[in-house]
Amino acid sequence: MRDLPRDIDADVVIEISRLLDDAAHTVAVAIHGLVKHIRDATQTRLSDQAIEELIVEMASTRGLSMIFEKPAA
Repeated sequence: MRDLPRDIDADVVIEISRLLDDAAHTVAVAIHGLVKHIRDATQTRLSDQAIEELIVEMASTRGLSMIFEKPAA
C-alpha cells in the first residue's frame, strides 16, 4: 500500500480494514455501503471520494470483488 497523506485519519483506515476483513466471506464489497458505514462509525474530514479510494485500494490489495453502483434513491 502507498504512503498515506497526512490528512488521512487512522481511525478510518482501521475501520475500513475491519470491515473488509468481515466482508472477505461475501461475494462482493459494496463500496457505497462501506462509505456510508464509515461515515456513521467515525468522524472524519475526508471526502466520500477519498474514503472510496482508500476502500478500493485496500480491497484490491486483498483481492476482493467490488460493487461500484450507488443504490437507487
